[in-house]
Amino acid sequence: MRRLPFLLLPAALLLQAQAPAARPKLVVAIAVDQLSAELMQTFGPELTGGLARLMREGAYFTEAYHDHGFTETGPGHSVLLSGRFPAHTGIVENRWYDRGTDRLVYCVEDGGARALHMAGQAGSSNLRFLGDTLGDWLQAQVPGSRAFSVSGKDRAAILMAGRKPTAAYWFTGAAGFTSSSTYAERLPEWLVRFDAGLNQRFLTRSWLWTKDPATPEGRVATWTFPGQVIRNGALPRLIQGAGMPLDKGFETRFRKSPFLDDVTLEATEALLDAERLGRGPTTDLLTVSFSSTDYIGHSYGNLGTEMRDQIHRLDRTLSRLLDLIRQRDPGAWVVLSADHGGMDLPEALADQGFATRRVDSPAFLRELRAHLKTAFKVDADLLVESPEPNNLYVRNAAVKAAGLDRKAVVAKVQAWLRARPEVADAFTAEELATTDPAATGSPRNSSLRVLLARSFHPGRSGDVLVAFKPWTIFGVPPTEWPTGHGTPYAYDRRVPLIFWGPWKAGDRPEPVRTVDLAPTLARELGLKPGTVDGKALDLEPAR
Repeated sequence: MRRLPFLLLPAALLLQAQAPAARPKLVVAIAVDQLSAELMQTFGPELTGGLARLMREGAYFTEAYHDHGFTETGPGHSVLLSGRFPAHTGIVENRWYDRGTDRLVYCVEDGGARALHMAGQAGSSNLRFLGDTLGDWLQAQVPGSRAFSVSGKDRAAILMAGRKPTAAYWFTGAAGFTSSSTYAERLPEWLVRFDAGLNQRFLTRSWLWTKDPATPEGRVATWTFPGQVIRNGALPRLIQGAGMPLDKGFETRFRKSPFLDDVTLEATEALLDAERLGRGPTTDLLTVSFSSTDYIGHSYGNLGTEMRDQIHRLDRTLSRLLDLIRQRDPGAWVVLSADHGGMDLPEALADQGFATRRVDSPAFLRELRAHLKTAFKVDADLLVESPEPNNLYVRNAAVKAAGLDRKAVVAKVQAWLRARPEVADAFTAEELATTDPAATGSPRNSSLRVLLARSFHPGRSGDVLVAFKPWTIFGVPPTEWPTGHGTPYAYDRRVPLIFWGPWKAGDRPEPVRTVDLAPTLARELGLKPGTVDGKALDLEPAR
C-alpha cells in the first residue's frame, strides 16, 4: 500500500564547533542515490539492519536539505564532500550546453581521458569539477593518508573523490568496474580479478519481494546475470543467460535491480581488503555511493513494493558494510547522506489527491520556439535544442543574424514562461548573477530565486532558469523513466544526514544543509577545509 508523501520545509540552525575528536584510521562517507528523508520515515520503522543501526546509533539530522534548485545526481554528489553549492562546484546539472563546442556535455566526460576497461574509448574524470573535497584536504594535511571512491555511477564516484584521489572506480556494465587514465595507467590486479569473476558470482540471482500483507506470498522474480529481461506477471526477471551474448539494453536493465548495489558492495569489500584500508599508520577515506535506489525509483516510483523491497535490501547491504568497517577499525567513522530525494509516480499521487502533471518537454519547447518566431517575425530557431525546459539557452548566432536585441529575446522567453500554468517562476541569468547564494536563513524558507542562484554558473548555465510547479515530471508515457527528481521542492531536497562515530547518538531535528557535511567532518578530523559554503555542525561527544 502506498503512503502519502508530503512537502516539508524546515529551517537552518548552524551550530558552534567543538574540539576535534581523535582521528580514526578509517572514515567512510556513504551516499545513497535518491534516498529521501521521506523514504527513511516511511520504511525506517520496518528496518533492523545497517540503516536502522545508523539511525539508532548515529547523530541523525532528520531535517537536512540540499539547498540548491536542480536536484540531480551530479550536483548532489559534488556538494556532499566539497561543502559548496553547485554554483561553485560548476556541476550545475548532469548535463548542460557548452557554448564553446555547441553541444550538450556530460558533467564528468573527458575526451582527453582514456577508459581503462576498453581500448580507444573516452574516459570520465573530474575535469569539469571546480574546487576540492574532504579527500583533498586530508591528503594535503595528513601525510600518508589516502582517498578512494567506488560507485555504480561514474559521476557519483568521481565527484565525491575530489581533485586528486588515490583511486576512483565505477561500474560500467558487463565489463565490471573501471576507472580512467586520469587516475591510473591501468586497473589494479585485484580489480581485474574481481571483474573477471563477476559473471560467475552473479550468474543466478533471485529477487524475492519483502513480505507485505497486501502482496500474495511466494511471488518471486528470478534473475540471472547476464541475460535478457522479460516480465513474469508484474515482476521483472532475467532469463537463463549462461553464454548468452549481451544485448545493448542489458546494462540499463541490470541497473534497475537491487543487484547493482550488491556488486558495488562486493567491489567495496575487495577494495578494502586489497588496499588494506584502515590498516595503515594514518587515516584513509573511502567514499561509496549506492545507485540502485535511484534507478528503481525512476522505474517504479518510490512508495511501491519495488522500492520497499529495495530499502530492505539496502538495510542488509549496509549492515554487512558496517560490520566489515568496524572489523577493520573499531573506531572507524561513517557518515551517510544522499544526493537528492525523489517523487513517486504522478499517477499514483494523483489518485491520492495531489495536483500532479506531466510535461511533454519536446512539445513544450516547440510551442515556445513557435512563439518566439511569431513574436520576432523570424524563421530561425532562437533557442538551443534542449532535452528539458528548465535551463534554456538563447542561440546567440541566430539572434545576431536576425538583428535582434538579445535582452529582448531573453525577456520574451521569461515572460512566456511566467505565463504558463506549469511554471512556478523563471529567472534570467542576469537576475541570478546578482543574487547572493550565501547560506543564510533557513533551508526551509529558501526562495526559488536563491535556490536557482545556487544552481547557476555564468559560464555553464542557460539564459533563463525555470522552476516548474510542485509534483511536475518531464516526460509522458511511454517513457523509460516514468518518474524522477530535479526540482527545488522539499521532496527532492530533503535527505538524511547521519554521523556515526564517537558522538552522542540521537535525532537532531534542527534544519541543516548538506553543504555542512564536509566542514563538519573536516573540523572533527582536525583539518582546515578549503573555501566552503556550509558550516561545521555541533556533534556532542558520546559519554
